[in-house]
Amino acid sequence: MPSPVAFPIEGGCTCRAVRYRMETAPLFVHCCHCRWCQRETGASFALNALVEADRVTLRRGQPEIVITPSNGGKGQKIARCPTCRVGVWSNYAGAGDAIRFVRVGTLDEPRLGEHWPQESLRRRRLVESR
Repeated sequence: MPSPVAFPIEGGCTCRAVRYRMETAPLFVHCCHCRWCQRETGASFALNALVEADRVTLRRGQPEIVITPSNGGKGQKIARCPTCRVGVWSNYAGAGDAIRFVRVGTLDEPRLGEHWPQESLRRRRLVESR
């Protein structure tokens, strides 16, 4: 069983112009394959962590807020890096600005071994020793 992630955890865009910290564990993490999420991420799915907006602290930079259409018709505010245009979080339309979808792909990768299951570490060591 993997060890629990210690919060807060940091993340941001790949160019590091925008950095944020998720102060607590998310309410829920899910993977969405709908066409809207595919369009927003440019991928076959979006991996999102739903977390209260006041528990996501901007640490550096100023994301640009872009209003995009949404399936429900209310639109969606996406905070993205003004340099590399990657979305780092968006609002959850059902809760207005109270809950955010943090793009899990923008969270910093944990250091090797910090959150990996012991069995996975053992298997990785076997592969590296070949």
